[in-house]
Amino acid sequence: MLNMKYRLKRLTRSALVPLIYRYPPSVLAPERLYLFLHHLIQAKDVPGAVVEIGCNLGGTAIMARRMLDRLGVKKPYICIDTFDGFVDSQFAADVSRGSPSRDQNLFSGNSRDLVAKILRRHGCGDIQLIQGDVTVVPDAALPAQCSVVLLDVDLTEPTYVSLQRFWPRLAPGGVILVDDCQENASWKAQIGYSRFCRENHLPERYLHGMGLLARAERKAEAA
Repeated sequence: MLNMKYRLKRLTRSALVPLIYRYPPSVLAPERLYLFLHHLIQAKDVPGAVVEIGCNLGGTAIMARRMLDRLGVKKPYICIDTFDGFVDSQFAADVSRGSPSRDQNLFSGNSRDLVAKILRRHGCGDIQLIQGDVTVVPDAALPAQCSVVLLDVDLTEPTYVSLQRFWPRLAPGGVILVDDCQENASWKAQIGYSRFCRENHLPERYLHGMGLLARAERKAEAA
């Protein structure tokens, strides 16, 4: 019954894209959206793809890609998502840490085809969509180098594993922004972010409810 409910939800959303998604459907808090867009501008000359891990319906990607296009910044833009909500085992682990079980199906009823349709509706059909659990997506499918990464997967394990996989791919001058890093929040992304920072002797830096990791630019060689 539950699967049928979300299949119907997908079909309804897909059929009504021009009406429901007239505007980019971003759920990122305004101050965090600002922070992400700010760092995209700051890193406009840093080589490498822009990556969103956990893009939901693609609204943030639409706004970011439009801004980059208006600024003449040409980079691959990649979104990685299950497009079907949380991985059960990862969510269950965070329920044991205090996340409410009622949120398990919060992002269900989605699909890769629906997100692709929304992106095309807003002129962003060239954004690459990779479907899968980011913890097990093959290395060959990931970009070799990234300039900015927005990590918005909410849960401890995929946050931690994503940082393990993407920190080595971050170009000098690049930045990773981890959403949902408030203390005592329902989502437990901060646990994964904090663990990664401790294990790699990196400073924990928080701004507007996001955790940040920046890779220093290489110093110019002396003449």
